[in-house]
Amino acid sequence: MKKGKRIVLTFVASAALVGSFLAMNQGKSVDAKSYSKAVTKIAGNGNYAIYHNVSSKGPSGKFTSTKYFKHGQIQSKKYVSTKKGNFWNIIVDGRNVGWVSQNFFARNQISVANDVSLVHNSNYSFPTRDAINYVTDSQGTAINPDRVSVSRGSINSGQSGTTKVEYSYGKAKASVNVTVRSDKNEGIASADVSAKKGPKAVHTWNGGSKGSSRNWNRAHGYRSETSSNSYNGGGITLRTRLYQPRFVSLGYGQSADAMGQVGVIPEGITVNNGVFTASMYTSSGDSRGRLVSYNLNALKSKYAAQNLTTMGWSTFKSYANNIKVSPYIKLGHGQSLGSSASYIYVLANNNKTANSTASEEIMQVRKSDMKINKIWTVKTWNGGSDYPRYFHNATFVGDNTMYALFHNGGRHSYEYWKLTRSGDTWTPEEVGSTQSDFVTGSPVQGFAYDSNHNQFYIGFNDYIFRVGENGSYEGRYHFNTKREIEGLSVSGSTLYTELAQRAELLTAKTK
Repeated sequence: MKKGKRIVLTFVASAALVGSFLAMNQGKSVDAKSYSKAVTKIAGNGNYAIYHNVSSKGPSGKFTSTKYFKHGQIQSKKYVSTKKGNFWNIIVDGRNVGWVSQNFFARNQISVANDVSLVHNSNYSFPTRDAINYVTDSQGTAINPDRVSVSRGSINSGQSGTTKVEYSYGKAKASVNVTVRSDKNEGIASADVSAKKGPKAVHTWNGGSKGSSRNWNRAHGYRSETSSNSYNGGGITLRTRLYQPRFVSLGYGQSADAMGQVGVIPEGITVNNGVFTASMYTSSGDSRGRLVSYNLNALKSKYAAQNLTTMGWSTFKSYANNIKVSPYIKLGHGQSLGSSASYIYVLANNNKTANSTASEEIMQVRKSDMKINKIWTVKTWNGGSDYPRYFHNATFVGDNTMYALFHNGGRHSYEYWKLTRSGDTWTPEEVGSTQSDFVTGSPVQGFAYDSNHNQFYIGFNDYIFRVGENGSYEGRYHFNTKREIEGLSVSGSTLYTELAQRAELLTAKTK
């Protein structure tokens, strides 16, 4: 080893430091702790300066502020200890930004939902780690929720009452009250609506997308798209509104753990007043993932968001300020989303469950900081537990209404349910039914409610069906894209459709 250099080893979030390098600035050598893969950092509440340079004396070359980046996906591969404290070189949404004080990060903190309210159901136990937004160590590095100590790992919802659950990791501590609601009959209703005549089922492929956008393939290097699409489905025309980034983070193999990578798999969407939110996963089998919100009112370009790492600095700063990434939170399958003016709602279900008496979790996520605010569980049983309705697809209208879709395979029909909230109680009512399987070969991949016309849109691969709230069949549209629909949403008079490979948001006028 050459004189003047030294190797420093330490551990952060289970990632061993692999070495050190000699940084030169203003004639001073600095030992920088360096990682082979980036760790995830969690922003705190304050705003801090970002600098071009750092030396043993401290930072220099202030050029921007963290206020533009605190809701992005923040990662880092190195930090420096100086006379003014530790400074980390941060990467935001996959792009290197600069050096910032460690004080910027939320250190020794556990963020959890404000409270949890469970429907009475002896067939379900709530996993208490589902209430965690994030956990950090003394350096503000995110810790996997599985490593957190909890006073109760689960709460059975068959006994009414309130239990205080405590969480701890090192010096970090938090608690949440989990309440089991007392009404045993909550969620019991009747599936007695006569089914309306539906169309003969069409057949489509089974499995992932069979096609892609023009450049989303190995031959074209998965590079950005530069032209938009217009797909006529025989009555509805979908047009490109936004191509999304391949990653809103560093890419494959560059993050230390599953918490770091944001992309590439979308599962569901919601749009409300120009704010578009998509659920994103590293793997299709994950139950935790990220919500990524784009302010379409500010992001006018169809193409620019694909180029976060190469766009001009001022443009990137504006884009980063209008893209929000949630912590690594429980989303379930992530296909059942909705939103109001202030919140994003997720029915965090398990799409591998054919049908079950288990309760399902509703996550209320604040748009302001993308953290879980509250959790409810709901159940819907036809007369009792012998005939449950476990929903794989749902959407939300405002803060108090959820519409859910149930495929009754035995009767070859689809049922439409409305769950209305009063306080913490969710009351189900069947509002319609259609005598049809619609499609064979594909599960439902998108479900939206159109409040202006009291109707549903249901997506399967590259098909969309339009159905009245009472189950009356209104039409079928085929777009022949060979790409999976990964979510539908209606806002005002606009139908939003997400396609996979590359993630592409398209719009059409509702009918």
